[in-house]
Amino acid sequence: MIFQYDELKEYVREDFERFYQMGFQEEELFPAVLDEYQHGEAFSSTENICIHLFLAQNYAEKGLHAGMIVENLKQLLTEETDCEVRAALGNAYEIYLADLKTKEIFCV
Repeated sequence: MIFQYDELKEYVREDFERFYQMGFQEEELFPAVLDEYQHGEAFSSTENICIHLFLAQNYAEKGLHAGMIVENLKQLLTEETDCEVRAALGNAYEIYLADLKTKEIFCV
């Protein structure tokens, strides 16, 4: 990953807020923010999973429906990707797990 976990979380939050304040609709926010990252050279499955997680959290905070994001996230979460995420995040893996267990994001 190019960014540390907490840095990426903050950047995604800032991008989400920027697009939200620009008036992007609920269904437009997810692809707009994801597009900011997925075309980078070093875009990894770990970053993809983390961005989905962070977006789901941001949607929940705003009271928006995160169903599409959560469904994508569920598909991304496999034993193989969990091993990749654990290796890529190192010490931040525990924070990631705590974020992943946030019940609000899975209430769709």
